[in-house]
Amino acid sequence: MKRPFEMFAVTAWTALTLCVGSAPTSLPAAEHAEVVERVGEDIRYLASDELEGRGPATKGLEQAAEHMIKRFQQLGLTSGAEDGSYRQPFEIAIDTKVIEPKTSLVLRGPDGQELKLELGKDFQPLAIGGGGKLQADVVFAGYGISAPKFKYDDYDGADVEGKVVVVIRREPQQDDEKSPFDGKKVTSHSYIRTKLQTAKKRKAAAVLLINDVFTTGPKNADELVTSSTFGTRGMGIPFAHLTQAVVGQVLAKTPIQVGETKLTDAAGLERHIDETLKPVSQPLAGWTAELEFGFESVKANVANVVGVIEGDGPLANETIVIGAHYDHLGYGPFGSRRPQRREVHNGADDNATGTAAVMELSRRLSQRDKKPARRLVFIGFSAEERGIIGSNYYIEHPLIPLEDTVAMINFDMIGHLQDKGLLLGGVQSAQGFAGLVEQANGEDTIKVNTSGPMGGSDHSGFYRKGIPVFAFFTGMTDLYHTPDDDFDTINVEGVVETINFAERLLDQVIALPERPKFVKSKAKPQRGGAMAYLGVVPDYADTGEGLRVTDVNKDSPADTGGMKAGDFIIKIGEIDVPDIQGLANGLRKYKAGQKVDFVVRRGKEEKTLKVTLGQPKKGS
Repeated sequence: MKRPFEMFAVTAWTALTLCVGSAPTSLPAAEHAEVVERVGEDIRYLASDELEGRGPATKGLEQAAEHMIKRFQQLGLTSGAEDGSYRQPFEIAIDTKVIEPKTSLVLRGPDGQELKLELGKDFQPLAIGGGGKLQADVVFAGYGISAPKFKYDDYDGADVEGKVVVVIRREPQQDDEKSPFDGKKVTSHSYIRTKLQTAKKRKAAAVLLINDVFTTGPKNADELVTSSTFGTRGMGIPFAHLTQAVVGQVLAKTPIQVGETKLTDAAGLERHIDETLKPVSQPLAGWTAELEFGFESVKANVANVVGVIEGDGPLANETIVIGAHYDHLGYGPFGSRRPQRREVHNGADDNATGTAAVMELSRRLSQRDKKPARRLVFIGFSAEERGIIGSNYYIEHPLIPLEDTVAMINFDMIGHLQDKGLLLGGVQSAQGFAGLVEQANGEDTIKVNTSGPMGGSDHSGFYRKGIPVFAFFTGMTDLYHTPDDDFDTINVEGVVETINFAERLLDQVIALPERPKFVKSKAKPQRGGAMAYLGVVPDYADTGEGLRVTDVNKDSPADTGGMKAGDFIIKIGEIDVPDIQGLANGLRKYKAGQKVDFVVRRGKEEKTLKVTLGQPKKGS
């Protein structure tokens, strides 16, 4: 699940509590118990180890889709797809892998030594750097950090233009509370992206990374990371992970000279820099690197699941979408908050609960004596965890015209209803929605918090298209995106209570005499420390071609600067933008009021747009 705000940030809800009614449930006790058991079984199945965390390219994701399809078929819902399959298929990129025949690394020394390194044992190319082929001299560049604020610069006086630089992972004195690099806390200078950006700025040809002592630990576990560990979008500079043993062979022949001291291994280099906090960058005289790194994207076929209950009457052509994403993280590490634990991430709360809610509502609405006044489209979105891809795909390729879609109701993580109540986003997205909430909550005692940011789950794309939304959410927990988000942590009674309220609210929307009038919320200035405001909706899907702009907010800095939907942002000032993190880096580096060059690709043409950034925003 992507958490709130239209641009990839996690924001705390500020709550306005609305509590109406007194009855604990509107269902008879026996029926209520039956519903709790039925909904619980759906959640239990979807969050079982058998479904492998419902990750892309797992059998479990397909099993989850089949579970929804069979339910829709049993209930008599028609297929939203023309071929009757209930599926809207699409393809996503899930990884980047090394092309072995196009990958090699050879180090040649001053006396004709030749170290032909073994892929996966001695070195590992990293996709975040990108592919390339070159031969160049080798320079040791310390930690690869340029930090004038801390009076430390590994590149000061070092000629690295056109050279291959060898750098140490992380940053100096990282286990020292007195370190100028914010004590034991990590600064941005330790980030892989920052190291690559810095090397590119200094016009280095490639970067070779070695582990630091902090990473290898007391057991000296000098392990190589996988090709996609740090990301999958190339930053335009070949990048590989080397073992300390390989660097040790180089240093044994060509030590780093510091005064009378010769440093002959990686640990000694790191120790010297940490003790003195002085860079020792210098050429590894006579050594060259000849490298070729090739990568290819790994794709997966996934599908949205769509079932329809047709409406009846004069408003039958108007559509209400009821949705939830049914995918999760699989075995990680992508998206996991515990990436070191290569275990199944069952995603009970995120989002087996929301998926169960969609199926339960489809049951209730399909079993009524009369058809609804408006068409109801029930959707299980896929690839939400990869960047809200499934719902955005539906919006770009709607199975029911968006102009006929009058509202969207989304469920994402509704498994932890507690005293704080239900967090209901979107109440301000249409005139009269607040009144509908009050009417719907007239029977049950359920706290409904209706103030806060719109949120960034599958409803957000509908909102961008001017469609009113409701977004159901019961709050974040420490289990979020960990292997511990299991069925036994779920408040199933709370899920059913949420579904009961959602059914009554849906009935209110169905019964509206006219389509709800969309209201776009006004973003409010945010206090310091936030990113500058650009006003674009990014496409989280992995294309490897820069960051695609899905939409541009009217009268925003991006709009005023000439940016258009479909542009690919390549660069912000001196910051490369291969992905969403690159955009975040650029908007943090440059401040509101600055006029910054944005390099975008539009079709086959590159353009430079001058954009004056705005004040940080929140709330939309």
